Amino acid sequence: MSRTLLINVAEPEERRAALLEDGRLSLLSIERSDERTLVGNVYKGRVSRVEPAIGAAFVDVGLDRAGFLHVDDAVPMSAGSRNGTGDGGDGDGDGASAPSDERRETTIDALLSRGDEIVVQVVRDPLAQKGATLTARLSFPGRTAVLLAGLDRSAVSRKIEDENVRKRLRDVLDQVELPPDCGAVARTAAERADDDEIADEVRVLVRRHEACMRRVESAVAPSVVHEETGFAARAVRELLVRAPDGAGGPMSVIADSAEAVRDAEQALAGATQDVEVRAHKLATPLFHSFGIEAEVRRLASPRVPLAGGASLVIQETEALWAIDVNSGRRRRGANLEETALETDLLAAEEAARQIRLRDLGGLIVVDFIDCREPEHRERVEQVFRRELAKDPARMRVASMSEFMISEITRRRTRTGAGRAGSVRCESCGGTGRVRTAASAALAALRDVRALMSDRRPERVEIVCAPDVADALDRREAVLEALERERGVPVDVTEDPSLGQGAFDVVAARS
Repeated sequence: MSRTLLINVAEPEERRAALLEDGRLSLLSIERSDERTLVGNVYKGRVSRVEPAIGAAFVDVGLDRAGFLHVDDAVPMSAGSRNGTGDGGDGDGDGASAPSDERRETTIDALLSRGDEIVVQVVRDPLAQKGATLTARLSFPGRTAVLLAGLDRSAVSRKIEDENVRKRLRDVLDQVELPPDCGAVARTAAERADDDEIADEVRVLVRRHEACMRRVESAVAPSVVHEETGFAARAVRELLVRAPDGAGGPMSVIADSAEAVRDAEQALAGATQDVEVRAHKLATPLFHSFGIEAEVRRLASPRVPLAGGASLVIQETEALWAIDVNSGRRRRGANLEETALETDLLAAEEAARQIRLRDLGGLIVVDFIDCREPEHRERVEQVFRRELAKDPARMRVASMSEFMISEITRRRTRTGAGRAGSVRCESCGGTGRVRTAASAALAALRDVRALMSDRRPERVEIVCAPDVADALDRREAVLEALERERGVPVDVTEDPSLGQGAFDVVAARS
């Protein structure tokens, strides 16, 4: 499988990186200059408050809002507690971690008090009214390994299944001298790297950790003590080298700025993998040249078309993301069961891909079309789990229910493609629907009557959007009748700045 990483930084206001697998968009990262990711940054912070009821503390790290630190992330992680194997993931997607019994029994107020200073790292950017999600278990990731503070011994990603390879990687890590409070984890990319490359990178990570700890000693809380690498280097490390399925194949990096080319080359320095790095020199913008610009823009749309007229509908609610599989006009199968199966198999692949591309986080519920045959249900679930396994994010997948509903929890680490460069619609307030002009005009007339009944204003003014003003003009006779009946003049003021269907009724002086 060929992999091509496109790095688009020609416009500094928005930097984008896209991984193509055999020419198809597989992973995407978008970072705006006014929304630069903080993930990976290390801060010396001060505890602003402790909340035992939710098992968490809020830490002031110098940002607009205090960060959220859960009790499970406030104490060190031991390799032996990771899913019972000692060979867990790398802390950022190569494998999920499970809290040990000791950690579950620890209370947040036994660990921290208000005013305490603590060193924490951002694992999830602030979102809406929520502050950043923090951890006290610091990690310093590289291409082939990650250094983890609080890990009591080195480990290997669970995604590397070959026991001979696992033993080789453990031996390599054991040969590197690590700080007494740190352990190293071999990432999936280590499977294709030679021993010297892995060992050299771990030593670099150790020096990075030591430099961070020296800055901690002299820093005054709250302040940043370590910032992650640049966008191009992160893209190489997180999207290209760390291939979702761990397979080999030709790899290349194409960037549209000389600086990004240099950063990518430096990020790949010492890599044993053969990766071509070159500049994009065509006048046509980079994403347009590879035919993915239109698809990137469609990631903000709630509807995703599938072959044969079927589609996915992706909607966000207050509590979860809902993905509904819609058969639409798809009628290729000989019967309803065959049609449902074929549609669900298409949907399983595309839903997993959309979850990756949009970086959906929290609880995700996917409602597949019901299949009656047990073997069909099992086949859909297997395909869905296989495709989800390509996702580098940390997640948990529940067994599919009898109604063919799949539940997933996934850790979002950045602003998703659907949110990047967008704001909540002021007209609809996020519902996706607005009142018609006719309905708004009727509601305005009711408010006028109510205002005149409650008190005797000198004058009533309806401030409204242009479409509502037009609808009220068609009800001029009704307004005149109200004025005669109550003896109160009513004025309609058109405000072009208001969104469709918006209005306000106010009492005013003559």
